[in-house]
Amino acid sequence: MTDATLEKLHDRLKATVRPEEGAIPLFVYSDPDVYRLELERLFGRVWLFVAHESELAEEGAFVVRQMGEQSVIVARGDDGVIRVFLNACRHRGMRLTSEDCGVASMWRCPYHGFTFANYGNFMGTPFERAAYPPNGLDRERLRLIEARCDSYAGMIFATWDKQGPSLGDFLGDLRWYLDIFAGRAEMELVGEAQRWVIPSSWKLPSENFASDAYHTATAHAFLARLGLVRGVDFGRDGYHVDAGGGHGLGMGVHDDRPGSWFPPELEPEYASKLDPDQLALLHRVKNFHGNVFPNMSFLIPNFIPIDGRLVTGMMLRMWQPVGPDRLVAWSWFLVEKNAPAWWKEKGRRMYTQTFSSGGMFDQDDTENWEAQTEVANASLTRPDEVMLDYTMGLDATPLSDFPGPGTVYDGKFSESAARTFYRTWLDLLTKEDAR
Repeated sequence: MTDATLEKLHDRLKATVRPEEGAIPLFVYSDPDVYRLELERLFGRVWLFVAHESELAEEGAFVVRQMGEQSVIVARGDDGVIRVFLNACRHRGMRLTSEDCGVASMWRCPYHGFTFANYGNFMGTPFERAAYPPNGLDRERLRLIEARCDSYAGMIFATWDKQGPSLGDFLGDLRWYLDIFAGRAEMELVGEAQRWVIPSSWKLPSENFASDAYHTATAHAFLARLGLVRGVDFGRDGYHVDAGGGHGLGMGVHDDRPGSWFPPELEPEYASKLDPDQLALLHRVKNFHGNVFPNMSFLIPNFIPIDGRLVTGMMLRMWQPVGPDRLVAWSWFLVEKNAPAWWKEKGRRMYTQTFSSGGMFDQDDTENWEAQTEVANASLTRPDEVMLDYTMGLDATPLSDFPGPGTVYDGKFSESAARTFYRTWLDLLTKEDAR
């Protein structure tokens, strides 16, 4: 992108993306120049979710993921340390491994045989003395390119920005809520990730999970028709949390019955890991959805009866961009490692039936995101700006006595977190010293 093109795009974004007014232009969903800027200034610099610690339980275990469009290897080295490497040989840039996951002490490039240890060091190559006389290759210079890596509540994040904020500072107030979701017990991912392609902008599902409970009454009205909930307003009751930094979540709560809907066998572990306010909120949870900026979503779906027991199927979700109007959805079933067998088995069934590649909810949502992106693509040739309304809850007064941090609103019908999502997004894309 030329400097002139970049300046023109900056001017357009600053003029039309106005989150504080609740105004977002349609073109940002699918414009190719916007997407190229996202890959450089957003996915190339912020903390991105790449794996869960339970996937790397043993030394030598690795998974292959993406940061933006860059393939990376997330590995636990023989020294026990988890690291994230660019999946590229230092000789000719060949992809080192095409496996999705495995256990290995080293990776050997299939092109010329350059070999690297699972902690990143260059180990050697065939006929090295003959090909590189008299002393062979400089091993330190050929070490794999490594990202900054850290974890929170078992979730592993990485960034290419060596000087940016710590992961803790990046997550900010969201950490209090992530503790309830993923830090309340030792958690594990069960099974491999489900993956499927959606012809959609990555931003649409991300902001949906961060902010949008309003769509449930229309898009997911089948729940009421099937008698799984009492009415189509099931998405309203609870709290909307603008956690800052582009992060957001919504919590549906129940107050019509005493006690928690989670397994009583896990209560001692919950109590050992959560503070009293977090534990009290967990006891009221009937659903819990959010998004870690930019593209990692999490969900405790509505509890529903399966074989006479109320269960939920918790998940982690990554919206992996592969173009301005195309993404790969990664979806994992997340559950307490020490949970009773019935909770794990029925929870996985519930997850598969509701939020998965063939799940009832995902069919509804995917159709909407695809259609939105088609409209955005078609509008790119329009001479005018098509502006979208993000004003829900714009004048609402936040709660002053909620026990958790962030800006919290009574009721889940709000777009505050979506407005903060796009404010954070805009600031990153148009930062003056970004080059």
